[in-house]
Amino acid sequence: MKKLSFNLLLVTLLGWFSLNSCGNNPQADSAKEHMEEAADDMGDALKKEKEELKSNIQDAQSSIDKRLAELKNNLENATADSKEKIQEEINQLEAKKNQLAQDLNEFGNKTEKEWDEFKQNVRNTLQDIGDNNER
Repeated sequence: MKKLSFNLLLVTLLGWFSLNSCGNNPQADSAKEHMEEAADDMGDALKKEKEELKSNIQDAQSSIDKRLAELKNNLENATADSKEKIQEEINQLEAKKNQLAQDLNEFGNKTEKEWDEFKQNVRNTLQDIGDNNER
């Protein structure tokens, strides 16, 4: 994402210099069009990335719901020792589910600067959930 932002900045600066140094000519118009296309492409890439991450969050929430249902069902017939372990896993999964819900609520409020860190934190949570489900 940083490389993408850098490329957008570079294209913008090149376009700006081209426009300011050329006056009104076809090359300047062409440079402006290319700059706008590059900005649109960057926006489309970011939008696609956000949609994919949102889908991953929703899939993880669904997976957690299924696992919680299984654990709560197992809790009824478990021994005292097992109940403690099952309840601990339930508590951990509910905390992760709440974190994902919070992430989903904050999703649209992130600036481009905050996006990379936010995205990495969500991916770490998703990875942690995946690792726990494999146990």
